[in-house]
Amino acid sequence: MATEAQNASSAGSQQGFGDILEQLDQGIAIFDVEGNLTLANISFRKMHPSLADILEPGLPWSIFLREALNRGGMPVPIAKRLDEMETGLDQSGHPPDEILMPTAGGQSYVLRMVATLDGGFALMQAPRIDQSKEIDAAREAEALLRKVLEACPTSLTMSRVADGQVIYRSPAATELLGTAKSSFSHFAHSEDRADFVTALLPDARVDNMRVTGVRADGELFPADLSARLIDYRGEDVIVSNTEDLSKELAVQAELDRQRDQLFQAEKLSALGELLAGIAHELNNPLSIIAGNAEILLEELENSPQERRVEKLSQAAQRCIRIVRSFLSLAREEPLDLKPVQISELVANAVDAVMPDAEKSRVSLIVKMADPGPNVLADEVQLTQVLINLLTNGVHAIAEAGVGDAVSIGWSISKDALCLSVSDNGAGVPDEIKTRIFDPLFTTKQAGKGTGVGLAFCHRIVTAHRGTIRLEQLKGQGARFIMELPLSQGS
Repeated sequence: MATEAQNASSAGSQQGFGDILEQLDQGIAIFDVEGNLTLANISFRKMHPSLADILEPGLPWSIFLREALNRGGMPVPIAKRLDEMETGLDQSGHPPDEILMPTAGGQSYVLRMVATLDGGFALMQAPRIDQSKEIDAAREAEALLRKVLEACPTSLTMSRVADGQVIYRSPAATELLGTAKSSFSHFAHSEDRADFVTALLPDARVDNMRVTGVRADGELFPADLSARLIDYRGEDVIVSNTEDLSKELAVQAELDRQRDQLFQAEKLSALGELLAGIAHELNNPLSIIAGNAEILLEELENSPQERRVEKLSQAAQRCIRIVRSFLSLAREEPLDLKPVQISELVANAVDAVMPDAEKSRVSLIVKMADPGPNVLADEVQLTQVLINLLTNGVHAIAEAGVGDAVSIGWSISKDALCLSVSDNGAGVPDEIKTRIFDPLFTTKQAGKGTGVGLAFCHRIVTAHRGTIRLEQLKGQGARFIMELPLSQGS
């Protein structure tokens, strides 16, 4: 009974061993001490399809070699070499020799023969792994990756988390950020880098974080930073992309500027309609005042009151011209352009503002040594511009309690007249200097300003194909500079 149990156990072990061999990718054929085949696994059979009908237990080794030669499954030199190896096989345990066997299909196999414990041997056959091809493939993949990175327009950087040392940067990153050894220098503020790492560590990623970067030339720029945290050779490494937002923000700023211009144009249009209505209502009573002033002037000729009535008549006529200028602006009527001597325009404007200036104890200084050139202008409207600028200077000094004089002068530059109106008051605050030409914007107290003056000054000067701008003085005060085209022949 014991012998039967042992035999059954042995048979079970052999069956389990055979099952294992069948699962191997390597081809294995086992021969017993007599040189007869005891087992050939599936992989071995697939490698010798021409011998499929004879690869059965009991096949002698000599017949296996002969049929492999006859059926073209094995070259003659390989068969001879295997026969020699089988004859000289020993149990010394030395590593078996390897034979490389090519096939007609281009596939190569490595053959090895080893002795078994029962005195037999096993023939093992496996596809030859061409490591050189794998190395070449790896090199090709590396070269392709390098080409992609070199051509990539994205600013990619690999840097260590701890010390910020840069491991790799793409050419685009080198162009943008320079060649500094540490990524710390890419941030304008150290706290930005600290905030960046703090945001990165929890989820190993950061997307579209706004920071202030430093260009290769040291210039600061707005940047958008996205990154991932990876393991590289056992340490944490940051792979980041830095995008320069300068152009994008500049485009956005230009769009905002154009939107503001459109909004200002709409406000001017609405303001023009309002002024047109007001001017139309004022035109009739002003005409009555001017007409009665002319009658009084005739009745009081050569009397002590004649001078006063004359001033009243002139003021009424000026009001009528101003009202008509508002109407022409609102209706966008063409300017009545003609050569006008600049000194006459200045004199009329100074005369109109002088009473207000004397009341505020502000001196009006005209810096003109000669009559000056002629400009092509609408006399009424351009005079109104000068009146507005002079009046603003007087009011600015009176309200701030700083300064005592408003001056007006001119010079010629590149076929244009540069006319300046300046004061020595408190100046225009930086936070509002970009808005002073906006319609309805004013810094005066309620009831003392409408915001119409400078907006219409800008519109009138622009209609004259000129420019007007504010220039802050180094000391106190502000200066408005107008550039107007000269009349032909000036």
